[in-house]
Amino acid sequence: MSTIAPSAVGTGRSGPGFPRLRRAALAALVANIGIVLTGGIVRVSESGLGCPDWPACEGTRVVPAAADAQWHTFVEFGNRLLTFVVLAAAVWVVLAARREARDRPDLRRLAWVQPVGVGAQAALGGVTVLTGLHPLVVAAHFLASMALVAAAVVLVGRTDPRPHDDVTGLRLATGAVVVVAGAVLVLGTLVTGSGPHAGDPGTVRLGLDIRTIAVAHADAVWLLVGATVAVLAVAVAMGATRVRRAATLLLGLELAQGGLGYLQYALGVPPLPVVFHILGAALVWAAAWHLAMAVRPGPDRASGQR
Repeated sequence: MSTIAPSAVGTGRSGPGFPRLRRAALAALVANIGIVLTGGIVRVSESGLGCPDWPACEGTRVVPAAADAQWHTFVEFGNRLLTFVVLAAAVWVVLAARREARDRPDLRRLAWVQPVGVGAQAALGGVTVLTGLHPLVVAAHFLASMALVAAAVVLVGRTDPRPHDDVTGLRLATGAVVVVAGAVLVLGTLVTGSGPHAGDPGTVRLGLDIRTIAVAHADAVWLLVGATVAVLAVAVAMGATRVRRAATLLLGLELAQGGLGYLQYALGVPPLPVVFHILGAALVWAAAWHLAMAVRPGPDRASGQR
């Protein structure tokens, strides 16, 4: 990082932006993080098989009958209904891109990731139910949501009209932060697949040693913190305001998430901290991509460069 010239900062130019598309992308981001949160509630409340069939809830019944259903059923069914909220946000993204980014095929392609991803995610949710909440399928279901979160953050970043910090030398460093954050997510799913709160009392576990995989997960988190501190230090030295702010946000979320992780471990992994830890994972992941986008140019309608 020491080879980056300070003169590279502050040469970015602003573009006219895509306000409708940016709002739609933000809505998609919030919706995707929201359904991750409710999915965590489904898991810790042991409601993962509250609707034991898919696409119907039970047999041919799409909507559970209030007289026969238990509360687990309505927790799971409520999470399924939120898929339509996520889909509505995804459709909004596509419509906004068609209206506002006619001369930007890259933005239109990125917009289509949302509805296509939601459809794939819904099918994967069905596989999750039909396999009895197999931990590897549950992990894939979670990571698919994280892919949609990342795509939404990238779209938000590419539609930001503000001048950027032209610090191309930091792209590799922020890219490394995203890679490490991805490793933290994957290791976190292995911890989940080996520990309690499987989504249903009868769900099979991965059988990995929970202490070993938890330590590996924690080590990856500390590596992520170190990489973020390094980027922050360089951004401060260079006067790269946007990068500094993005790195500060990410570091704050990482420290809060790490503290919560140690707390839930010390308390024996009670359900409520687990839900907030799942939310924190999504927020850290989004913030990592936000940091990566902070070193990339904003939109330019005339040239299409970014």
